[in-house]
Amino acid sequence: MTCQLIRRALPASFALTLLACAVSSAFAADDTTETQSSTRVQVMASKVTAAMMAPSQTSLAATQPQSVINRSFIESSVSPVSDYTAITAIAPSVTGGISANGPGLGEAKNGLRGFKDGEFNVTFDGIPFGDTNGATHHSTAYFPASVIGGVVVERGPGKASDFGQATFGGSVNLQSREVSARQSIAPFAAYGTWNTKLIGTRVDTGTLADLGDARIAFNVQRLSSDGARTFSAVQGDSIMFKLEKPLGSNTLLTVNTNYNKNYYYQADKDNGLTMAQVDLYGKNYALSNDPTKANFYGYNRADKTTNLNYIRLQSEPGNGWAIDNNLYHYNYTNTTLAADSGNLPGVGFGSVVNANGSKLAGQIPGYVKTNEYKVTGDIFKLSKQFEAGLARTGVWLEQADTHRSTYDFNLLTMLPSYKEAAVAGVFTGINNVKYEQQSGWKSYQPFAEFEWAAAPDLTITPGIKTMLTKLNVNASVNQTARLTQQVDKDFHATLPFLTANYKLSPVWSTYAQYAKGMLVPDISLFQSTNANATSIEAQRSTNYQLGVVHKTDKLLFDADLYAIDFSNKFAVLPGTDAQPVYYNQGGVTYKGVEGQLTYAFMNGLSLYTNGSLNRAVSKATGLTIATVPDSTAALGLLYQMAGWSGSLIYKRTGSTYALDDQGYKLNPITATNLNASYTFAHPGMGAKSMKLQLGIYNLFNKQDVIAVKPVNTTAGTASYGVAAAGDTFLFQPERSVMASLNVLF
Repeated sequence: MTCQLIRRALPASFALTLLACAVSSAFAADDTTETQSSTRVQVMASKVTAAMMAPSQTSLAATQPQSVINRSFIESSVSPVSDYTAITAIAPSVTGGISANGPGLGEAKNGLRGFKDGEFNVTFDGIPFGDTNGATHHSTAYFPASVIGGVVVERGPGKASDFGQATFGGSVNLQSREVSARQSIAPFAAYGTWNTKLIGTRVDTGTLADLGDARIAFNVQRLSSDGARTFSAVQGDSIMFKLEKPLGSNTLLTVNTNYNKNYYYQADKDNGLTMAQVDLYGKNYALSNDPTKANFYGYNRADKTTNLNYIRLQSEPGNGWAIDNNLYHYNYTNTTLAADSGNLPGVGFGSVVNANGSKLAGQIPGYVKTNEYKVTGDIFKLSKQFEAGLARTGVWLEQADTHRSTYDFNLLTMLPSYKEAAVAGVFTGINNVKYEQQSGWKSYQPFAEFEWAAAPDLTITPGIKTMLTKLNVNASVNQTARLTQQVDKDFHATLPFLTANYKLSPVWSTYAQYAKGMLVPDISLFQSTNANATSIEAQRSTNYQLGVVHKTDKLLFDADLYAIDFSNKFAVLPGTDAQPVYYNQGGVTYKGVEGQLTYAFMNGLSLYTNGSLNRAVSKATGLTIATVPDSTAALGLLYQMAGWSGSLIYKRTGSTYALDDQGYKLNPITATNLNASYTFAHPGMGAKSMKLQLGIYNLFNKQDVIAVKPVNTTAGTASYGVAAAGDTFLFQPERSVMASLNVLF
């Protein structure tokens, strides 16, 4: 029934927008003014304001805690090869964004108030994206820094009109770059530590009168590097195309496509090194160039191809009506070659199993893992402006189809290794199929909200949204259980929202939020032999937040208080540890205070600082849960004047625990980045500007532990959370330098 609903509704909502286009195309087209690029602003600006310089700031119209990060910060203070996690990490209460292989040279994760990746949304131009076996993300797989126009971190479920599978913890909203009204060609290149190379160009056609005032932007780049860790090379190619085409005076068509293809060498189960191995090999050791060892780089490689495409129509046909429809599709393909012991230094040849069941020694046992999914969806919003306020309604529809598998091979010959046991009804004898699984979801989220102008300076927005997700697993050989299994689960919630924003004056505002969120469970909870015995409700959050915002040319300031009630936490039913049955047990209480400030001095110098105090405790034990920092802090000096630009930014993530109930405490993580650049105006050869930049990342060469996999993880035992010799660690990469050149023609 849900499938039929989605199939019918997707074209229906798109057709409504096409109808709006037909109506509005009768009106004459108007010219629009394009905001100039941040590079041009840096060259031409005569007055530097706090808003121009702030790495992160909050809107006076905010209805929940947020951090708005603009393109200028990305260009001037972040490595040109970075991904979105490094950009986002500047915001209060945001953690992570550090790859052990170097900035942008390996996958990294963000945390948000202690919520892990997968417990909050990540969107691109309003489209939620992520893995479909659980809403986690691969930071290097989709959008390089060169195509990101800005990021808005929303520390809360937002409004009813904000969509995703994980409204539970908030949203990291990536925005594509604007398409310029001015014609330009902007080649760029960078070179740095670890033989890191970046080369690419961006082309803006400007407004094309012969094509009905269409504007087109095109971005292409190639990144390659040897990586910070041994024999951990990476290469990535990215292509972006964006078209904006007016259809009459009141309708805009936007077409955007992003294609990425990359590979990297890394052990599939890469948990780092023990301290004894660190003493022997060094903190940056990962793979080797010895083909007699399982960690030979040639046996451990991942190849990924992704694309995300959308067609968006925005129309204002008149009388206060507005229609916004975004039809999208994205897909992800990951093929990983891995040695069974690729993460264990020094391990050499092992045994594989022949078709007759005999063992063959002196080989490299391994596997080929596939994860591929296709997602199609539509976001439809209809609004009407009334004298009393703005009414908005709509729906988000999405369907995901996923294939995941792992097959055992002898990596020396690439012949099957028949080490897996028979599976009733599928394999009568030994085989090489570890798992073969199809899964997916169908999601339906209708909403309604009303932005009530209760007073000239007071806006109150009540809203309601229904989340319905139908999760399915259809496996001939399910992961972990290795049984043929069919699992169908429905997760449903009706979520209320209430926000208010009051403008105390032109430079002061305050806001409040009450909102509920929901997190759709991932399929790993349905992979034991007892999968169908698991009966759980989706995890939910209830958010209470208050904040204040102040903005002048010289000073930006905002602060907030939050309290979050997290319920329906998953736990394993006692006595089922070997083949888990999950149930809802208790929850967690999150509380904290956050703030940020930017002050612009008269001489082009600005000061930025932010901080947070965070706490999250189990309702059952009263003890702190895993991954929640006790605090975060950032301090920065930024300069911009007469072509010169620079920043010195320090970020600290406070202590965390690797395990729930205060198990295995980790020390703070600190990093300092220094960037300096000079922009030459009209340097010759037809160029409008040329920017030379030098960046030093991890300036003080702090190689803090960024991740740990403890040995002692059995709750209730005396050794729980106690450090052991077998614990493995990943470390912040050593200091790196990157020089870059950007030319604007």
